[in-house]
Amino acid sequence: MSLRVLVTGIGGFAGSHLADALVRAGTHVEGTVRPGGSLSRIEHLAHRLTLHPCDLLSPACLVEAIRKAKPDAVYHLAGASSVGAGERDPGGTLDANLTGTLHLLEALRREARGALLVSISSSEVYGRVPADEGPIREDRHEAPVNHYALSKLFSEQLVRFYQRNHGIAAILLRPFTHIGPRQSDRFVCSSFVKQVVWIEAARSSPVIRVGNLDPVRDFTDVRDMAEAYRLAAEHCRPGSLYNVASGKGVSIAELLNRILSLTDARIEVRRDPDRVRATDIPLLVGDATSFKRATGWKPRLDLRDTLSETLAYWRRQAAGEPPS
Repeated sequence: MSLRVLVTGIGGFAGSHLADALVRAGTHVEGTVRPGGSLSRIEHLAHRLTLHPCDLLSPACLVEAIRKAKPDAVYHLAGASSVGAGERDPGGTLDANLTGTLHLLEALRREARGALLVSISSSEVYGRVPADEGPIREDRHEAPVNHYALSKLFSEQLVRFYQRNHGIAAILLRPFTHIGPRQSDRFVCSSFVKQVVWIEAARSSPVIRVGNLDPVRDFTDVRDMAEAYRLAAEHCRPGSLYNVASGKGVSIAELLNRILSLTDARIEVRRDPDRVRATDIPLLVGDATSFKRATGWKPRLDLRDTLSETLAYWRRQAAGEPPS
């Protein structure tokens, strides 16, 4: 009998890749999508998915989606995902990530109390960690420095509350930075790549605008991250919290240099003060030993492969070809 899975935010960056991984594994996949939102990332799966237009701020539509889907497991990926947007709109970010999670938990309590919830948080909850105290383990205290991180930490606490008081079986994952094809250009890697591709296509002047290049991040290909999410439901213990990370740190400057090495275009790099955030965290590198031990997971794709395929994705966008 096929496992029945519901993915909130299935039309998003990570959600679309998780849908790919689940479909490949033979899972029956349904998902919530924002009414009026783009479905371009999952068009290639249209015949394999059942979709439920649903705003997570509308509790009734979530109840209906859970009732119709009858899921054995729910992956919660929907919500606000941008640190920058969180600083511009703190209230909207808290609404999306906290109130949206509350509505999902209430829908599960009412309609699918036996379903397993895999709730996706963020490494941003750790805040600023000194270099000599990393890689970061799950027992590190949380110290958010931006509204997005705060919203994710509040959401974690809400999930734990429903575990303790309502018997909801849940696994909390804290993914570190993931990049790859289909990511919005609001995020650093895709921002760099899109600028390079637009320069190649003579759509903009040969200048790439950057913010702070000093921060170090733990980059994982989104397809490896999606496989980690899939494995979590199969192998992780409900009630547990896991980091998902490669364990390797790469500076934003090195990331940019690697992207520039993959193009023949002559490009000037120019610092843009508007792209510098006061809340930038200098270093975020994770220790995923517990998750790897529980699931056998490890990243398969190296950074060069990820960047090459992200460039190919944006080049298709520039040429007006269908996304894949």
